[in-house]
Amino acid sequence: MKSRNLAAALCCLGGSLFATASMAQQIYSNGPFITNPGAHVPSGDVSLAQDVTYPGYTMLGMNAGPNFRLADDFFVPAGHIWTVNSATLYAYQFGSDGADFTDARVIIWIGQPDGFASIKVFDGTAENLLVSTTPVAYRSAQSFSAPYSNSDRRIVAISIALPDLELSGGQYWLDWQLKGPDPGTSVFTPPVSILGQPYTSVDGFARKKCPATVEDPNDSCATSPGQWQLFENGTAPYLVDLPFVINGVDIENVIFNDGFDTPDPTP
Repeated sequence: MKSRNLAAALCCLGGSLFATASMAQQIYSNGPFITNPGAHVPSGDVSLAQDVTYPGYTMLGMNAGPNFRLADDFFVPAGHIWTVNSATLYAYQFGSDGADFTDARVIIWIGQPDGFASIKVFDGTAENLLVSTTPVAYRSAQSFSAPYSNSDRRIVAISIALPDLELSGGQYWLDWQLKGPDPGTSVFTPPVSILGQPYTSVDGFARKKCPATVEDPNDSCATSPGQWQLFENGTAPYLVDLPFVINGVDIENVIFNDGFDTPDPTP
């Protein structure tokens, strides 16, 4: 579910541009994944896969590395310029108990990843952009025997550093690949999850890049190794987004919006 957290205009940056913040802050969230705050026993939040409520099972998580990549889109509003300097991703590795992840690589695209005429606004595949990881919740499922006390999948928030990137209004893609505490073992990103809502994506843009070699003939990547594809949310017929947060400074072009170079007075 695409959502935005845009602060009100605060100060003039010369002529027609007005900053909505004097320092970096969250300017975009691609949706929530915590469904049951404080419900974990003995403590903590729960992100629940609703694999009983709806027909077909839903995925606990989408493979985000080390051999896969994930990507989802976001929008900068028309008339705004974002200076992006960091982001937060979410993932878990089975049995790691929230231990620190070890590597994060990110690309920001205009156009679908690897698409014809798509442009890389930023290519962070040559260096590890990971700054820190923080345990935030437990990923569980309705079908587990004890869904609110299962501790096998501790989700962590992964902070990554980006250079100051100026993004004008339009559609972009965040594309990432992660390594967990055990760098050679698969890691997973939970989907955006909302209790009582079977889907969290209207357009179904989120996708994965398959590894170059696929040994399992039943794997969905077997027919397109090394290629991007829309991921399947288990056997459920519902499309979902992937959670991430973008941080920076949002600048509003006031003249673009209303033809005047003075922001509305604060009530």
